[in-house]
Amino acid sequence: MHIELNHLSVAAPEPHKRALLQDVSVTMNSGEITLLVGCTGSGKTTLLQTIAGLKPPNAGSILLDDEPFWQNRKVPQSILLRMGLVFQFPEQQLFARSVQREFAYSLRPYRFTEEQKKRQISSALEQWDPPAGKESERRFNLDRSPFALSGGERRRLGLALGTAVEPHWLLLDEPSAGLEAQSVVLLLKALDQHRHAGGGAVVATHDLDTFLPRADRVLLLREGCLIADLAPKEIHSRPDLLEQAGLGLPPSMRLAQQFAVAGIELPFTALTPEEMAEHIVFSRLHGWDMVQELKPDDELRAAEKMEQEKVHTNESATSALAQGNVAAEIINLASADSQAVSSIGLYGAMDPRLKWILYILLVTASMLQHRWLGLSFTLVPVALALAALPRQALAGCVKLMKPLLLFFLISTVLSGTTLSTERGSLQFGFSLIQAEATLLNVYRLLIVTLASLWFSLTTPYGRMVEGLNWVLGVGKRLRLPVTSFALAVSLTFRFIPMIWSEWQRFSLIVRARGKAALRPNTVRVRDLGPMVIPLLMSLFQRAEDMTIGMEMRKVKEHSLLGTRFVLLVWSKRDTMICITGLIVFALFISIRNL
Repeated sequence: MHIELNHLSVAAPEPHKRALLQDVSVTMNSGEITLLVGCTGSGKTTLLQTIAGLKPPNAGSILLDDEPFWQNRKVPQSILLRMGLVFQFPEQQLFARSVQREFAYSLRPYRFTEEQKKRQISSALEQWDPPAGKESERRFNLDRSPFALSGGERRRLGLALGTAVEPHWLLLDEPSAGLEAQSVVLLLKALDQHRHAGGGAVVATHDLDTFLPRADRVLLLREGCLIADLAPKEIHSRPDLLEQAGLGLPPSMRLAQQFAVAGIELPFTALTPEEMAEHIVFSRLHGWDMVQELKPDDELRAAEKMEQEKVHTNESATSALAQGNVAAEIINLASADSQAVSSIGLYGAMDPRLKWILYILLVTASMLQHRWLGLSFTLVPVALALAALPRQALAGCVKLMKPLLLFFLISTVLSGTTLSTERGSLQFGFSLIQAEATLLNVYRLLIVTLASLWFSLTTPYGRMVEGLNWVLGVGKRLRLPVTSFALAVSLTFRFIPMIWSEWQRFSLIVRARGKAALRPNTVRVRDLGPMVIPLLMSLFQRAEDMTIGMEMRKVKEHSLLGTRFVLLVWSKRDTMICITGLIVFALFISIRNL
């Protein structure tokens, strides 16, 4: 069994950002442990999630034994059941009331019998929670709450849940992070057992000292591009590749370089500390020539071949690096102001003060409308503004608005429902007048929400605050309490994309564990129950982190409304758009009674 990636590319959510993966072509085989190595942002996590069937590629294809992953914008469950993804922070995958329920949720898609489930759970506990002594109890008591475990124990439990279903492909994202030494030993043992059973494993990691001795292949990523596909031993002989990828050398390689300076050369086959120690002692006693004689003939031939191909490999790596640099320069030139101004569509160059003015005018016009026709006219500019967004951003808006529309509909139905006890019996009715009044208010709220969503998607938080500072500058000069209002509004706008981001993250977790053939960013109704509580807890945690961050940075009232707006640039186009907005606002006021 093999996974084949053909010219795979995954675009970034923001149009001005470089692609997360760019033209990646590689084949991964069963019975091998493949390492994904690269600095932060190189595309390791994206590649893992793409292999797991969670992220659709924007170009290229991915096949499992010649069967395409994506069929009708979904991945068949037959493929998903063979993938076992463990996220970078496996403790965040936990949401059930007990360890027993965690295992039950992970095993549910596989339709095991009760006896099979017991065996799977027992095997996972035996592998990941061995007793420390004869009388020691297991840490993962099935009735215990997973949230009562320590951080390291929850991470180990997350790994246990990922391997309990015995997937053919084990996909691990930084699995050794946050694990104590004993847990790392268990992890390496689990990887060896999985490989010996014929399964394949793909491990994204920075911990080369731990995983390189166990690996069969190393894929080196840089800025979303695959720049090297080589054997672990070649990594030790080519430290320049790690430096090209923006990575530092692992301790073992640094130690080898230090010994080389001292006159003790270590062979490229020394991957583990034991092998290094053996070669250090032997080199010291017998000299480097004797060590060379002890090497097997096939390793000597491999070393000679590597030397012959060294020039060619250097040229290839340099070419790939040069292409990456050229692409980076083009991106930088195309978005030189991307750190200060969001370049989503045509809105990136708009002054944030203009956006605030247009937003306030639109909200005011919407609030002043008393009839359906006039309110519908205010929806037109909002719909046109959203339609100009890139397809990915627009698709995200649609998915975010679906549950909100359902909430509005339920609210309208409940508001029109009447209850009376006439004639001594309970009678239900429905008032169209009450329902229409509520629906009109809900319609108005929908328009304001859509305008707010457009604003938050097209304006970075810092630019939003700068623009708001200018808009409220007049009130500040009049000594009005505008600072608290500015802080509340800016944080509210910041929280809108945060909610969407957390929803996307939890939908990935539920889809990875639930193995449902769903479109991206969607979940099944049956999964909403387990998902809602951890989602709310995560949002509360994010809000608390934001509050703590503000306190640590000593955010005070006088520091919010400063003079940073002088850095903003108002163009002639902004003036024309502002005049047009004022004219449209006047028209909306004139039709408020239609």
